[in-house]
Amino acid sequence: MDFRALLPVQAVDQRIAQLQHKRAQLPEHAAAAAAQRALDAARAEAKRLSKRQGDITGEIDRLEHQGKEIDAKKKKYENQLKNVVVMREVEALQHEINTLNSQHSSLDDTELALMSENETLETSLAANAAALPALEAAAAQSAAALAAVLEVVDRDLAAAAEERAKCVAAADAGAVELYESTRKRVTGPAVAELLKGSCGGCRTPITPKEQAVVKSVANTSDARCLYCGCLLVV
Repeated sequence: MDFRALLPVQAVDQRIAQLQHKRAQLPEHAAAAAAQRALDAARAEAKRLSKRQGDITGEIDRLEHQGKEIDAKKKKYENQLKNVVVMREVEALQHEINTLNSQHSSLDDTELALMSENETLETSLAANAAALPALEAAAAQSAAALAAVLEVVDRDLAAAAEERAKCVAAADAGAVELYESTRKRVTGPAVAELLKGSCGGCRTPITPKEQAVVKSVANTSDARCLYCGCLLVV
């Protein structure tokens, strides 16, 4: 096996990792997400306001229907009152009429409050509708900006993947297999050079005795840094 042929693979893998990190951390992600959240919030608010308007309309219709029922009862009692001469019955009918008047007044107050709320909702809905186009444009622009930078990074990633395939093809199959298995076990580089008495992966100094051991098993699975576990090229 030739570990030195793995160094270009490691270099490309490092570049791919950097590009993937860059892709995940693009500031355009946050900008696009914030713009979309603002748009979603505005749309949700418009939906809430419209629903409340519908509820108010239904409540006003119910109150008006209830008011007509009260008016009908009141008219009936007033007609009865014209034909009653017994004071006790007169007082009872007058009490019923006063109660109905109080109920109707309460309904009117509630209806007025609902109508006032509905006017406020109309104003809020108008403001919401006026703000939506700008929010939609901002969301679209942010999404487009994100897509543009992602296209660049993805193009770089695709190029790096092609380069990696070429590097892998140029390396020994057994060495590549060992490299891939090592990558799964280490957190840093899977292969590095022994340079100036130190591991090129973790930068840890290696004693002359340790270097001699590594050189004696060069290009085998035992040629590893004792500190980070990467394959060492000597």
